[in-house]
Amino acid sequence: MIQHIKSVNIRSTDIKRRLLMSSLTVVTFESFLKDSIGDEVLIINTNVGMEIYYHSENDYGNFIKESTLLYTLKHIDNTKLKFRSSVNSDEVKKNFIEAIITFAKYPQMFLAYTKKFIHLRDTNTKSEYVMPILDGFFEDAMGLLAETGKVPHYEKIQKAKNKSQKLDANQKVIYDLISEILLKKHRN
Repeated sequence: MIQHIKSVNIRSTDIKRRLLMSSLTVVTFESFLKDSIGDEVLIINTNVGMEIYYHSENDYGNFIKESTLLYTLKHIDNTKLKFRSSVNSDEVKKNFIEAIITFAKYPQMFLAYTKKFIHLRDTNTKSEYVMPILDGFFEDAMGLLAETGKVPHYEKIQKAKNKSQKLDANQKVIYDLISEILLKKHRN
């Protein structure tokens, strides 16, 4: 189902680097998109722009663009927003990997983006398509950077990944304990 992943990338040409939407607005906007398109929607919101990934046979690029303009109307000069839609997996992968490699030229931005991506991966564990596909693209990009030896903040990123994996292990233990407690409760 990788062929059905699509994206809309939004960049601001404004000199000020700030989020296009507040974190709270992103939650509302993502919920709106999920209600309209389907559950497989993921938004990555950074100071450089916003990336919206979705899984669908249909192209919702124009719908997402118009919706973004409505959600940012009061806060951003919409004439300074640039939109790029990718409607096939090859384009999405190419653009995603290019973005990560470009961020790698700016170590602090790269670190922030990478940590945000790892956090989104951890919080979107129920995603069947978008997150697993993007995670594969992410690992491909990290592999390319590792080959060239140009992974900024490598230790910090590894620490974030290890923390994420440790949380997964701890969550499994907690879920196992909860299951065991519930089983005992049903036996009594």
